[in-house]
Amino acid sequence: MKILKIICFFLWIPLVSCDPYTGSFVVNSSNQQITVDIKYNQNDEMIKKNIKSYNGFEEFVKFIRDYNSSNGNLIKMDSSKYTVTIKLNKKDTLQIWGGIRQSNDFDEIEEIVIRSNKKQTTIKGEDFQDIFDKNGSFYIYTVE
Repeated sequence: MKILKIICFFLWIPLVSCDPYTGSFVVNSSNQQITVDIKYNQNDEMIKKNIKSYNGFEEFVKFIRDYNSSNGNLIKMDSSKYTVTIKLNKKDTLQIWGGIRQSNDFDEIEEIVIRSNKKQTTIKGEDFQDIFDKNGSFYIYTVE
């Protein structure tokens, strides 16, 4: 029985370790703080599933930040509208979505508003693929 467990363990490792990790990031390359408003899609099945499995929107947001080691200070959250506002310090990165076996089709996010002292940028769902830079399985939006 012990040999069978060892064999199963070694067969299991390649299956788990090859799962692709995807991510979508906002990178603050500027020398000032920025504010990022994220509106998650309330109708998306993946969002609904995650919110249910994490016992609510607040825990879901906490999981995204902690699991992905994202920087930034949570300023406010509205669980009825699925929105969060995060202040991101200069030279910090915020992961807005991603994980193992997660899609990078941006269906989970309706809109992102990025505000700095210089300007405000609003990115809506259909524009994500065009505005974010693709780097392998990562999508990155850089604020300069």
